[in-house]
Amino acid sequence: MIARALLLASCLALFAAAAPPAAPTPQRTISRHGLSVRIDGPVDEVWNELRPVVDLQLTLVDDSISTPPLADDLAFFVRKELLRLGYHAAEVSWSIDQGITVLTVSTGTRQRIGTTSFSGTSAATQDEMRALLLRPTRERLGKISRNAPLVESEINDGAALVQRLLQSRGYLSASVREPEFSHGTAATDISLTITEGPRSLFGTVSLSGDLPQGSDALKSEAAALSGTPFSEVRVEDLRNRLLSLCKAAGHFAAAVTATTTTPPAGQPVPVSFVISRGPVFTVRNLNISDSFSKGARRIITAGFRPATGAVWSNSALERMQRRVMDAGLLAGIDVVPNLIPGDPSGLSLSISGRESQRRSLALYGGYETLRGPILGLEWRHVNIMDSGDTLRIRAGWEAGGPEGSLRWLNPALFGSAWASDSELAVLHTTAWNYTHDAARLRSTLSRQFNLHVAASAFASLSADHASGGNLSPLELGPSSYQTASLGSSLSLDFRDSPVIPRKGWFSSAEIEGGNASVPFLRSRVRVSWYQPLSSHFRIAANWQAAAVSTPDGISSLPIDQRVFNGGSSTVRSFGERDLGPRSDGGTPLGGSLMHAANLEASWEFLPNFELAAFADAGALTSDHDHLLAFPSDLRYALGLGLRYALPVGPLRLDYGFNPNRQPGDPTGAFHLTFGFAF
Repeated sequence: MIARALLLASCLALFAAAAPPAAPTPQRTISRHGLSVRIDGPVDEVWNELRPVVDLQLTLVDDSISTPPLADDLAFFVRKELLRLGYHAAEVSWSIDQGITVLTVSTGTRQRIGTTSFSGTSAATQDEMRALLLRPTRERLGKISRNAPLVESEINDGAALVQRLLQSRGYLSASVREPEFSHGTAATDISLTITEGPRSLFGTVSLSGDLPQGSDALKSEAAALSGTPFSEVRVEDLRNRLLSLCKAAGHFAAAVTATTTTPPAGQPVPVSFVISRGPVFTVRNLNISDSFSKGARRIITAGFRPATGAVWSNSALERMQRRVMDAGLLAGIDVVPNLIPGDPSGLSLSISGRESQRRSLALYGGYETLRGPILGLEWRHVNIMDSGDTLRIRAGWEAGGPEGSLRWLNPALFGSAWASDSELAVLHTTAWNYTHDAARLRSTLSRQFNLHVAASAFASLSADHASGGNLSPLELGPSSYQTASLGSSLSLDFRDSPVIPRKGWFSSAEIEGGNASVPFLRSRVRVSWYQPLSSHFRIAANWQAAAVSTPDGISSLPIDQRVFNGGSSTVRSFGERDLGPRSDGGTPLGGSLMHAANLEASWEFLPNFELAAFADAGALTSDHDHLLAFPSDLRYALGLGLRYALPVGPLRLDYGFNPNRQPGDPTGAFHLTFGFAF
C-alpha cells in the first residue's frame, strides 16, 4: 500500500513538473528620470492610452524615488483614464516594491454604447440628435459600430453639440441636462432631457455704411432673414460673406460689424450690419525671403509679378501661388500681405517657404484600358543648374512595348507668365495587329491667363514607321512618314475641381495643321457639365468631337493620324478604338469625324466609393471631315461603374452594354482606368 502511494505521488509530481506554467499576468514598465512604474493587469487593449498618462505624471514631478503620494496620484490618473475609455468598474491599487511603483489594474467589462433617447424637444429628430451626441466618439474611432465603447466625457461633449443645434434653430435659452446612463451587463443606454425654452426669430435686419458693389443679392438675403429662426451662426455667416465681398474688390482693411439687441425671451432679435470698406489697396512690392535659391527666386518673381501694381485680390494671389507650386521647386510657400507704414493704401507681399528635394528617382506604374499595364522609372532634377527649370528622364514599358522620353520644363519662360514644355520621346508599340515605331519632338508654350482661361501653342516633329497586321496600303496609309505640325488650344474651366469635379462646366477647343505625307487639318472640341443633386448624388454630361481633313481622302493619311471612337472616355460598350470600320483581321481603321455624348449619374454609397450609371452615344465616319457634320449611324452604351476616390482622381471600373448591337459589334466592354470619363 505504501509503495502504491509513493508511486502515485511520484507520478503526480512528474505531471506537475511537465505541465506548462500558468500564463503570467501582463506587465508593463515605464521609466523616467530614475523613477520606474510597473502596471500589472490586462491592459494590452488600452496600453497606448494609459502610457502617455503615466509619462505625463512622471514628467511633471520632481521626485527621484517612488513615494506613496506619487503612487496614489498615478493610480488616480490611470483609473480616471480607464473610466474615460468606458471601463466603469475599473479599479487601480498601488504598492511600492523595491523602489518601483506597482499599479495593479482590474479593468472589468468595457461598456458599449446602447440605445439613445431624447425628450423635451421636437425641434430636431432623434436621428439628428443621436448623430451629434455620438459625433465625438465617431471622430475618435472614424466610425460608429454596434459595439462602440462608451466614453462618458465624449457623450458630455456630444450633449453640448445637441444644445448648440437647438440654439442654431432659434431656441437661444435651450438647456440640456447631464446625460443619464443606464448601465447594463455590456451596453449602456443613454437618455437626454432637453428644455427648449421660447423660440427667437430674426427681427429687422439692416445693412448700412459703405456697401460694396454686387451686394444686392446679400441685401435681399439679409431682408429675407426677418421672421426666420434666429441663429448667431447665420449672423456670422452673413458678416463673413459681406467682408469677403469687400475684400474681393481690393478693400484689404475692410471691416464689417454685426450688432444684435437682446430682447425678452421669445421676442424678435434685430440685427444691424455696419460696413466700412476703407481704401482699395494695391500691391506695391514683393519681399522674397533670402533663403530661396536663385532659381526659386526667379520662379517666385515671375509667378507673383502680375500682382505688383495690381489691386489686391486674394483669389488672384491663390492662383499665382498655385502656379508657383506646380513648378515643383517648392515643398511649401507662405504669402503674407503687410501694410506699408506711411502708405494708406499700399501692401507688401512677404513670401517665404522651403524648397523641395532637387533630385529624385521614382517608380511609376498603373493600368489603362488603352495602354494596358504600365511600369517604369522616372528621374527628375528640379531647379537644374539653379535655373528654376526641371529635367525629367523617363523609361518605361506598357503592354504595347517600350517607351522613353526626355523632357525639359521652364515654368517662367524669360521670366514671363508663359511656361514652356519640350519633350523628345521614342516608342515602339505593337497593338491592334500592327507595329508602330516613332521618334517625336514636341514643344509647347502655355499660359494660365486667370482662374478660368488657359491657352497654349505647340509645334511637333516626328518620324514614324508602321507595318504588319496584313493591312492593305489603303487601310494602313503611308507606312513610313515624317510629320510636322503647328497648333493651338484654348480652355475655359469653371469646375470646382479639375481632378474630382462636382459642380461647374468645362470647355476646350484645339486646332492643328501640318503635313504627314499629305497636308492635314485636325480639330477637336469638348464641353462638359457637372451638377450635384445632394451631398451624395451628382450628374454630369459631356459632348466631344474630333475631325481631320486631307485633300486626298482619309486613306491617304497614316493610320495613327486618323480619329477613332469607342473606349473608356467615349462610347463604353466598345473597346478602345473599336467603334467603326475594321480590317478583316479586326484592326480599327479610324475615320475622319467622330462624335460622342455622355450622361452619367453617380451615388457615393460609402466614403470614397461611388456607384455610377451612364448612357453614351457616338459615331465614327469617313464621309465627313468637319465638326459641324453629325453622323447618323450612332452606337450606344448603357452601363454601370464603380469609382474609388484617390488624390490624383478616381480609380474607375465601367461596364458598357450595347443595347442596339449591329453585325460585328461587341455585346459590351469592361474598362479599368484612372480619372473620370470626362
